[in-house]
Amino acid sequence: MSFTAAIDAAAQLQAALKDELLRAQQAQKVLTSLDVNAVFEQAQKREDFNHRSAVLSKSLYTAIDRLAQSQGQSDITLAALRALNPREGEELALIFSDIRSLSASLAQQDQLNQDLTTTALRLVRAYVGHLAPKPSAYTRQGQLAANEARTHSEHV
Repeated sequence: MSFTAAIDAAAQLQAALKDELLRAQQAQKVLTSLDVNAVFEQAQKREDFNHRSAVLSKSLYTAIDRLAQSQGQSDITLAALRALNPREGEELALIFSDIRSLSASLAQQDQLNQDLTTTALRLVRAYVGHLAPKPSAYTRQGQLAANEARTHSEHV
């Protein structure tokens, strides 16, 4: 088994992560616009990415496993890959390094987007709360007066 399959699989995963990081950065505009359809579209794109990256990761694992087996090993390290083929081993190591960096950047961007989403949710809840405030009057039983009135009308 050659290094080519492993390098190709790693490069595809690297490209997918770069695309997803860019999309996640652009998602901030969608989240601040509160465009519901666009938010759902972004969620679908993330789900598609998650599926695609799982397939690519499996493909990468399979390629490296086959490479290890072709060398008579059950596990193989980057150092061992570099020893087998210095040029291609180093290329694979550089791609892995970039994948780790992109994954960390994506996790950081996801945290920023989650914080932004939490803030947007608070804003929407506050807005709805001002449009339809909860009644502040209570009955003798401690229920909201609006609930009590509705309950009595349902029994009549």
